[in-house]
Amino acid sequence: MERASLGGRLEPDEIWQTIVKADEALKYATAEKADRRRQQAIERLQTALREAETIGNEPLAQQARRRLDDLGEPHA
Repeated sequence: MERASLGGRLEPDEIWQTIVKADEALKYATAEKADRRRQQAIERLQTALREAETIGNEPLAQQARRRLDDLGEPHA
């Protein structure tokens, strides 16, 4: 995820790992940290979606969109 924020492109496996990290942030969040973890997951999924679309990887983009939909978050 850091490479994307520095202007570099992520590889498909890095995009997938970003999606997995978003899932884990939600799955393992404690009650006290649930809101923050949800926001982190949304940010990771938005990054994954943007990167997947940039490299033209529609299956990964669909995975990110599906998870954003599950969270009730809009996406482009």
